[in-house]
Amino acid sequence: MGNWRHISKILLLGILMLVSVGIYAQEAKLVRAQQLYGAKNYDLAAKAIDSVVVNPQTSKDFTSWTTRAYIYYYIYVRTDKAKLDSKLRDTVLISIRKSITLNPDSDYISNNKKLLTILAAQYFNIAKNLLQDSINYDRSLIAYNRYKELLKLTDANANVNAKDSEYNMAVGSVYSGVFGKDSSNTKALNIAKLAYLKVLEIQPESPSGNLNLGLLYYNQAANLSKAMDYGAPFEQLDYIQDNMVKFAKQGEQFIYKVYKNDNKNVKACTALFYIYRMLLDIPKSEEFKKKAEDLGEKFTDESEDKNNQKGQGK
Repeated sequence: MGNWRHISKILLLGILMLVSVGIYAQEAKLVRAQQLYGAKNYDLAAKAIDSVVVNPQTSKDFTSWTTRAYIYYYIYVRTDKAKLDSKLRDTVLISIRKSITLNPDSDYISNNKKLLTILAAQYFNIAKNLLQDSINYDRSLIAYNRYKELLKLTDANANVNAKDSEYNMAVGSVYSGVFGKDSSNTKALNIAKLAYLKVLEIQPESPSGNLNLGLLYYNQAANLSKAMDYGAPFEQLDYIQDNMVKFAKQGEQFIYKVYKNDNKNVKACTALFYIYRMLLDIPKSEEFKKKAEDLGEKFTDESEDKNNQKGQGK
């Protein structure tokens, strides 16, 4: 019986030694991965760290996962930084999220947030590029929503209103331009309107949001005027004129708000001149023409004949 107890103790000691050796080997691999990362040999570092995070003995160590995130980040930026979808970026984010669940210490919390903030900014840039270079609103919006998701991950109380306004002003500007070139593109018109309305939800008094939304409505009215066939039946002409008036009045309410808040805004005064002229309100039209001229606006016969305000308010 004594011999069996002795043998059991030896076996237990042997098992503990094997476990210790295994843990040491994995910790050595982690150190090796960190050394390769420090030497900027990211591909070899990735191979080393991947074996660390799948091993049961080190897979629950936040240090391993944050290290993996940083290693893969530097592989990702070589080729995928401007891509909307990237498996390398996904690997970085999976690693950060795993580290967060393992209750990292303050230093690693800071490191995780730093990397999330960088990735969020990159998503924001992708959103702008997809919007301005590719005019692809759907993909741009995906990138922008991912930006907000990562920002919230760094700070659950983060206020994204300013960025929401900035992004939606950019959307409105791009798609107003598209509509200006092709007045039959109602999809562009609706995207632009919705974007400006989102700006006004956040900043109801926004001069740019109100002015640009007002000009969109005015341009709808002006396009109807230009396309009017005066040989058409009276019923059709009445319908078109009713819509012209409706759009012009919708534009007026937004632009007048800008003027009310700043009666020196030359763009608002100029736009109101055109709107009241379209509405055949001659006294108000002349009033705002004079206000605009006093602020430096120069009207010519050609400009007064133009019913379409092309400039975007800023």
